[in-house]
Amino acid sequence: MTQTTEWNLRVVIPTFNRADDLLACLRSLQEAEIKQEQVIVVDNHSQDRTVEAVRKNFPNVNLYVNEKNLGASGASNVGFEHALDQGADLILRLDSDTIVAKDFLPPLLKAAEDPKVGILSPKIYYYQPHEEIWYAGADAHPWHFGAVNQYRHKTDAPENNQKREVDYVWGACMLIKRQVLETLGGFDPDFFVYFEEVDFCRRVQTLGFRLIFIPESHIWHKVGSSAENSWTAYHWNRSKMLLYRKHAKNPFHRTALILFAYAYAVFSPIFKKRAGNRGPLKDALRGLHNGLKVKLN
Repeated sequence: MTQTTEWNLRVVIPTFNRADDLLACLRSLQEAEIKQEQVIVVDNHSQDRTVEAVRKNFPNVNLYVNEKNLGASGASNVGFEHALDQGADLILRLDSDTIVAKDFLPPLLKAAEDPKVGILSPKIYYYQPHEEIWYAGADAHPWHFGAVNQYRHKTDAPENNQKREVDYVWGACMLIKRQVLETLGGFDPDFFVYFEEVDFCRRVQTLGFRLIFIPESHIWHKVGSSAENSWTAYHWNRSKMLLYRKHAKNPFHRTALILFAYAYAVFSPIFKKRAGNRGPLKDALRGLHNGLKVKLN
C-alpha cells in the first residue's frame, strides 16, 4: 500500500515525576524528526523538576500542567482534547518512560492508511535488556480478559515479527485515529491508572475498528509500573474490578469474574513467586471493594 495521506500528527505524553525519563523520551522524538510543536506533554502535578526541565530544554513543546493528579486516564484525555483542538488526524499516546527508534513512525503511518484500522502499535522492547520483548501484540483471554500471546521476555523470532490484528494495544505507545477519540471521548476516567487501555481497546473494537500490531516499528520501555507496593495493589485491583464489571458478557459471567478476582487476590501469593496483587493483600482487597462500589458510566 502506498502512503498518500499527509497526516496531522500530535504526540500526547502524560507524565508524573519522571523528569529525566521524559527528557530522554523527548530527545528520541526529536531524533525521529518529530517537531516540538507536535508534542503535547500533560504533567500530572509533578513534585519534581519536570515542568522546569521541559520549559528549559524543549521550550516549543505544548506543556499543560494539571492542578492535581488526574491519573493516567485523566491526563491522557487532557492531551487528547488539545490534540483534537489542534486538528490532529492521528494521536500518538506515549508513556514518558519510553524511547522511540529513529525510524519508528513511517511503518505506523503507512498502516494507518487502512480506514478500518483504529489503533496501531509498534513492537515494544524492555529498555533493559535492550533486545528482550515487552510487547509483540496481545490477544484477549476468552473468559477473564487477560492478555495472552504477548511474547513477553522473548527475543525476535519469525512468530513475533508478523503484522497481525490484536485485541489489545498498550498505552505505552498507541497510535489512535481521530475518529476513534471523537466517538469514544478518550479513556474512561473511572480507571485512574491500570487497565484503562484494555477497556479502551474493547470499546474501540465494538465500533468495528481493527487494532494492528506493526513489528517493523520499534520502541523501548522502562516499565516503571513493575513496583509492588500498597498504592499499586490498590489501584491495580480497583481497576481490574471495574474492567470485569464493565465488560462481563452477562450477569452470570459478571458474578463469576467478581468471585474470581477475590479468589485470585487471596490465593495467587501462595502459588506464584510474583503475586498478581502487585502488593499487600489488604490493599488488593481494598481496591476490589472500592471497584465494586463505583457507579459505572
